[in-house]
Amino acid sequence: MIKTIDSIQYHVWSDALHARELARQTESEWDRGAYVRWTIQTAWAAFENVCTDALRASGLGMRFKERFDEAVVAKGLPAIDWSQGIWQQVLQVYRVRKEFVHVVPSVSHARLLTSVSEADHAIRVLRNAMMAVLDLMGLPHPAWLNDDEDHGWYGPRGAGGDTAHATVIRGGTSENDQEAIRITYILHGDEHVCEIAPPGTPHGPLLDRLVQSVIVPVEAVRAYRGSELLEERKPNLR
Repeated sequence: MIKTIDSIQYHVWSDALHARELARQTESEWDRGAYVRWTIQTAWAAFENVCTDALRASGLGMRFKERFDEAVVAKGLPAIDWSQGIWQQVLQVYRVRKEFVHVVPSVSHARLLTSVSEADHAIRVLRNAMMAVLDLMGLPHPAWLNDDEDHGWYGPRGAGGDTAHATVIRGGTSENDQEAIRITYILHGDEHVCEIAPPGTPHGPLLDRLVQSVIVPVEAVRAYRGSELLEERKPNLR
């Protein structure tokens, strides 16, 4: 799955999903613990960012519960009941997150070598919590909240490190026509021609289509007329 990252919240959320997948894939218990802690911390950062934007609050990071309550009351909304439901679960994740952020000598090595289940739990709870905050404010859910996938170590290049490249030639256009429109993408530093269209073809829609359809995280897409660069885009793809 290739993702178009269009917000800071989604960027951080995708980090959390990536960390969780690394935790699932690694065979090292030490690495697994690190990836799980990374998952919890970054998932919380995404949640806190959504709360900040939705409530138009600031400084929620310090004494989160108290400042969150103050922001809710300032909006004239009913107080949150932290003793049940999703809010009780949020506090549980918050305590675990603080435990890992403020590691003290009393924390054992065994506790740091935590299981993937804690990463799964944090992702599930904080996703539902972000939806609950948006519902509280009557705001729509961004599409990225439904994202629950990441390829981890095993990216689109596959185990063998190979990627196939193909070029589509439209309307009988000659590859040697210097007025033809060429659409390319940059992958791992190399440029590949993926489409050649007849002279005069608007290049914008061709780039739009490429960005929407790529199945690898390319570094850039470009449109040329002959050797003349018409446009370059660097989409936020993951």
